[in-house]
Amino acid sequence: MELELRRESVRCWETVCRTKLEQEETAEMIVPDACPDIWQVLDGEGKLLLQRKEPQEGKAEFSGLLKVTILYQPEGEGNLEAMEVTLPIAASPDLPEVTRRSMLQVNAKVLSVDVHLLNPRKVLVRASWQLEVEGFSPQTLSLASMAEEVETYHVRQKTDVFRSLMAVNAQEKSFTYSDTLTLPAGRPEVERLLGTRVSCTCSEARVIGSKLVFKGEAVLKVLCRGEDGKSFSEEFRLPYSQIMDAGEDSEDAVCDLELLFTDVKCGLTEEDPRAVQAELALQAQAVLRKQVEVPVLADLYSTVYDLQTEESPVTAQQLLGRSEEQEMIRWVLVTQGLPVEILDVQARLGRTSQRQEGQDRVLTQEVQLMVLYQGEEGPVCLHEKVMAEHRMAGQGEIPCTFSGELLRVPTAAPAGEGVEVSFPLVFRWMALESQNVPLVNRVTLGEKREEEGQCPSVILRAVRAGETLWDVAKACLSTDQEILEASGLTSGELYPGQMLLIPRK
Repeated sequence: MELELRRESVRCWETVCRTKLEQEETAEMIVPDACPDIWQVLDGEGKLLLQRKEPQEGKAEFSGLLKVTILYQPEGEGNLEAMEVTLPIAASPDLPEVTRRSMLQVNAKVLSVDVHLLNPRKVLVRASWQLEVEGFSPQTLSLASMAEEVETYHVRQKTDVFRSLMAVNAQEKSFTYSDTLTLPAGRPEVERLLGTRVSCTCSEARVIGSKLVFKGEAVLKVLCRGEDGKSFSEEFRLPYSQIMDAGEDSEDAVCDLELLFTDVKCGLTEEDPRAVQAELALQAQAVLRKQVEVPVLADLYSTVYDLQTEESPVTAQQLLGRSEEQEMIRWVLVTQGLPVEILDVQARLGRTSQRQEGQDRVLTQEVQLMVLYQGEEGPVCLHEKVMAEHRMAGQGEIPCTFSGELLRVPTAAPAGEGVEVSFPLVFRWMALESQNVPLVNRVTLGEKREEEGQCPSVILRAVRAGETLWDVAKACLSTDQEILEASGLTSGELYPGQMLLIPRK
């Protein structure tokens, strides 16, 4: 018969997948009739708007828009001009462990945008993008905590505590931001909006009761052409504060939050040529983790009956480290001649990687730098790829996940033979160690043991290396308390070779 076990139920979210998807989109674009011919392409910049992410059975479906803004110099003119092309994106990767109940946490990036001039009225656009996907599925662990009817069947049991850092909730919330932004005094009226750039950061996320409160700011940067024909950029900071459900078991949990843009609309108002109307749509994706401790049945035996135990492995995660480390990045882009005026600067985050160097772990974030400046003969755009690194000293071969984030918009200033770009880059990393812990899951009660001839009521036995008092009692079908009393001991601490008097049942 099966011995009845008391069980503890633990609800959590299991990590079922972690992957990166990369795709490339290509399209030819005809210059709109309202725009002048292209003489020189200066820059191509993309915004990835992921409007749908849906888990299915064994796969996921993603779709959205990749909006590419092409900045160019018109033929025979010194002013800047821009046009936009919208490319639909879609992906359906196979993810065997994902179900319809899963939550997908996604970080979306535009890796590169290349624009080739085919003729003054046509361009070829090639853009690549990446989705970093981590999938979570709800599960309920049923862990045996103790055996029932222990006195009836003379059962001795040993309990322990199962400890693990678990994802106790995974939630998402969509929200919008809309505002009319006015250029500061001293800026001219805007004749043409050439491009927009958005980013969003979270400065604080904490659980209060059953709610998650998070806040931060979105940064909107616009590139404009004034009524005087000159181009300039302006930056707006848009603070936000949101509340979402965190679940009943999330008190004292730490939050991993990803923000995803689903739509961006920005344009000049008809009433005021110095005002910009901005509408942003975002999705917050939150994973809440906390240390969970559950009493579990570690081992058991009967002094009278044969018992057969079945163990099942349960994955336990331990937090080895978690931190935010800031690196100040400075880089000089060499120019041909001295810049007359710096019009725009950008740092675009790309792929991430990590490597082991001795006892150090080195995190690497790819950064694409762009500087647009006014030269003596017209506008010039410089591009350069930089590999920003953070060294985790003495961490050894620690399994680590990390992401990079710009803390503020980069600045640029003339320096020596070029332009120096500087910006703070934060590396957010978390190191988790997973191991399978065998736990008692099922116990079968066998027949009552029969005495074999004349058995001594007390035996003398030496402690073997590595044995505990529990091990000795189990091997000899006795109890720890009886062994201590018979041996005249007050402590359960043993040493190899120690002689014990062991009463037999």
